[in-house]
Formats: sequence, structure tokens, C-alpha cells
Amino acid sequence: MSKATITVLRGREELQKLWHEHDPLAGASVTFADAPGDRGTEIHAEVSDGGLVQKLTGGDARAKAMDALRRFKALVETGEVPRSDATPEGESAERKLRQRPAQPLEEVGAR
Repeated sequence: MSKATITVLRGREELQKLWHEHDPLAGASVTFADAPGDRGTEIHAEVSDGGLVQKLTGGDARAKAMDALRRFKALVETGEVPRSDATPEGESAERKLRQRPAQPLEEVGAR
């Protein structure tokens, strides 16, 4: 069992309503708690390593859950999920795992 946690700058009731509308973790076990210092609401998710999130997407269940929580946080706080021109599909842990080591640039005219 893996745990993923994120803090969102919204009240608990509003956040729970939005969560049930979007359910980004496809029914994973989720609890909501007031964040310390009146800083919003903490979302605590428990995902099993062989659970639905992993079956749907493959890979590390916690990393996938954190990706989903970050997208949900961005959507709730800003109204959209940010995209980069370099990675229009969005940032994901799975993509980072496939990166290859940096390679030196070839020098122009060097032979």
C-alpha cells in the first residue's frame, strides 16, 4: 500500500464536492483533513501497488497517484492544467523514467 498526499488551497467541503465530480484516482481510498495554519485542505490517498490506478496506467502506483493529485490541484486552484510546449501531454513520472542520460553536443567542424 502506497500513500500520496497533497495540500490544496480550498475548503474541505468544496474540495470533497469537486473530488467526487472528477475522482482523479478512480475510487482509491481518500481522506480529507484541514491543513495546519488554515492553508487549505490536505488530500491523503492510499493506493495499492496492484490496484486500479496501476492496472489502468502501469508503473509505480504512488508516482501515478501523485501525478493525478498534482493535476487535480492545478485544476482546482487555477481552473486549468498547465502544459508545456516541450511536453504538451503534461509532466508525468512515467516519462521521467524513460529519459536517457544527457549527451554532449557535437562540436561543429570537429572531426
